[in-house]
Amino acid sequence: MLQFSCVRLEDRQWVAPMVHASGAMGCESTFGNLYVWQQAYCTKVCRHGGWLLRRSGEGEKTQYAFPLGQGDLKQALDLLRQDAAAQGAPFVMHSVTKKMARQLEELYPGRFAVEFDRGQADYIYACEDLLHLAGKKYHGKRNHIAKFKRTYSFSYEPIGPGNLDECRNLAKAWCQENGCGENGLNDERRALQLAFDHYEALGFLGGLLRVEGQAAAFTIGEPVSDQCFVVHFEKALSRYPGAYPMINQQFVQNALQAYHYINREEDLGLEGLRKAKLSYHPAILLEKGTAREL
Repeated sequence: MLQFSCVRLEDRQWVAPMVHASGAMGCESTFGNLYVWQQAYCTKVCRHGGWLLRRSGEGEKTQYAFPLGQGDLKQALDLLRQDAAAQGAPFVMHSVTKKMARQLEELYPGRFAVEFDRGQADYIYACEDLLHLAGKKYHGKRNHIAKFKRTYSFSYEPIGPGNLDECRNLAKAWCQENGCGENGLNDERRALQLAFDHYEALGFLGGLLRVEGQAAAFTIGEPVSDQCFVVHFEKALSRYPGAYPMINQQFVQNALQAYHYINREEDLGLEGLRKAKLSYHPAILLEKGTAREL
């Protein structure tokens, strides 16, 4: 019987290395993501041999994530199937990539149906593209940044104990602008609060953009592997046009040049967000879907 438990800060010691070694690129795989969103999704984790096993939801709504790690994959999947039966739930896995879907078909021919959701796809960019914004396709981005530089006196700094409170206040101001309590952003607000509360323990890395000395934008994320960094949160105040492309470029320039890829997560099927993410021309669109045992 698998023993799932809530995600604890000390679990990072074994979860993060397992995720890094797996070569996963999905935003949902990082330890920080598991920790700060666990309340929203009722996420629990279990270590079984060389595998990280993840479960979310309860009862009939229980779902699982694809095992990450090393060892006998079929054994790990069979254990999850048994756990689903014990929960009285059909066996369903979320965030299944095309590679994972192929592995399922190889191990269980004809037993799973996988439905991909465009809104779940992660936008993964080449670091060099976001750093240099070279070529005609980034002409608009370069213009936004150039205008920002002409308009404002700005500075960039890494996020740390000395400016976390300013980031908290900026997040509150952003929520006031965007109505966090009215449009489904409450879960994100709580997740961001946990990110601030345990910023160093979670191994997060972030940057703060100032305009005339005042906090104007911030971004926070963590590596999912040695090659790929995931940006989890990015907020900018609307009174500073161009702050989003500016914090994006500054963060890459100052903190992320060691990575080959930068995952900026999904668009959730929101038209405006999709347009914005496509405008940066992803190198990889990591498609993900839901796998259901037939």
